[in-house]
Amino acid sequence: MTEKILVTGATGTIGKALVKALTIKGAPFVAGVTTEQKGKDLLGEDVPTVVFNYENKETYASATEGITKVFLLGPPLRTDLDKLVIPFLAHLNASGINRVVYISALGLDEVKELPFHTRVVEAIKAHGFKYTILLPTFFAQNFKNYEWENITQRSVTFVPAGSGRTGFVDVEDIALVAATVLTEDNHEGKTYTITGPELLSYTEAAKQLSEVLRKPVHYPAPSPELFTQVLKEAGAPAFIASYMIPVYSLIADGKVAILSDDVERLTGKKPTPLKKVLERDFG
Repeated sequence: MTEKILVTGATGTIGKALVKALTIKGAPFVAGVTTEQKGKDLLGEDVPTVVFNYENKETYASATEGITKVFLLGPPLRTDLDKLVIPFLAHLNASGINRVVYISALGLDEVKELPFHTRVVEAIKAHGFKYTILLPTFFAQNFKNYEWENITQRSVTFVPAGSGRTGFVDVEDIALVAATVLTEDNHEGKTYTITGPELLSYTEAAKQLSEVLRKPVHYPAPSPELFTQVLKEAGAPAFIASYMIPVYSLIADGKVAILSDDVERLTGKKPTPLKKVLERDFG
């Protein structure tokens, strides 16, 4: 049977990068999209797509027709992610599709308030899949994707990460690792940690942003209480603060002050420094 990959979350930050990486490799794949038009708008006319939605089980069968491997990426900012993904795992198991590459998150297994990745990984193992788990750290692209207005208009990066450090990782490096393990053998049962090449605090990241934008960018290291207050005043949904505070506590508490050589070891490419991504996104 010809190998064919289903890319879930294909129109998101990682998904779009993976679609690009798989296209370059010439690997057979189909991109799972919520609507055909969204797929065309975000991925282009030439990318093969199929309608897929975790919340609509009626899309499961058509999305997995002819599929032998699945890149499994849950939707962002969903505390019920496990409840969305696990029913799809059951479908894959019943359909005889047993190779999955799952994107979790470095350190999140220690955040008891957000157990969804742990539950999905447990389900993957319980179903007996041939799995690979990817553990990326904080995305370098988060500065653009989530803080563009703060940075460009208010000259501030505003998250409750304290003075801790992390190895901000380029999403394109995550995609290269994912494309590698999806198209090569001998990665089953493995867990890979995906980081950038250097540990940086948000104060140091703000300095790099200042250099790229040629204006001062400040990191005030807001407390969780101030962070919650500011989000509330900005009209953000209440759950955002309760979601983000324990996530950023991983940095503040030193739990993701980790560097890995998995990007270079698996792809032969050195991981991209944060400043290169900032130059790409803000330059």
